[in-house]
Amino acid sequence: MNINMTKPSIHMAGKDLGHFDAVIPRIGASVTFYGSAVLRQLEMMGVYAVNSSIGIARSRDKLRSMQLLSRRGIGLPITGFANKPSDIPDLIDMVGGAPLVVKLLEGTQGIGVVLAETRKAAESVLEAFMSLKANIMVQEYIAEAQGADIRCFVLGDKVIAAMKRQAKAGEFRSNLHRGGSATLVKLSPQERSVALRAARTMGLNVAGVDLLRSNHGHSRDGSELVART
Repeated sequence: MNINMTKPSIHMAGKDLGHFDAVIPRIGASVTFYGSAVLRQLEMMGVYAVNSSIGIARSRDKLRSMQLLSRRGIGLPITGFANKPSDIPDLIDMVGGAPLVVKLLEGTQGIGVVLAETRKAAESVLEAFMSLKANIMVQEYIAEAQGADIRCFVLGDKVIAAMKRQAKAGEFRSNLHRGGSATLVKLSPQERSVALRAARTMGLNVAGVDLLRSNHGHSRDGSELVART
């Protein structure tokens, strides 16, 4: 990237790529920082981006996305965050005790997501992650979801499709990469509203929003946002 006052540009293999009318960002999780920088450069050049660099940065940061959704009053699992081992007991109590879910902030596709079924296991996992200086958050475990969630596909101001993802036997993560299965599902009006509000909160025009159906959600059938866009 050539960053200057008059004519910012992007080069590849030693050549100026010139100007584009629009770009559809597809940034791998491992290159979020650099990919976001390239997208900002394109925005500086006046190129229209389907999803903005700010929206992508918000959605890639699990903790920030949770804080934004919370501020907007969108239902989500009780979430705790700390960075010192001395905070572990309070952190566990904060989310209602075990079982609970521990998540790496940088993880994707179910990698770095651990279900701690007992308090002792939770303490051991949290101590291990903290000793490695890993950034983690802790969430209450929604047992009644039974290893299933709903992936909503948002395009602009519409939810254009949705599927129910079911974890394989013995697994609580519903990711298809982890062997989960997917079927079509019909959303309630409340679930559509939550998905759209979540995407707007992140600032995304195109997004995948995950919902869990819980016993204390905000829609008629008990949907609760899990907030991954």
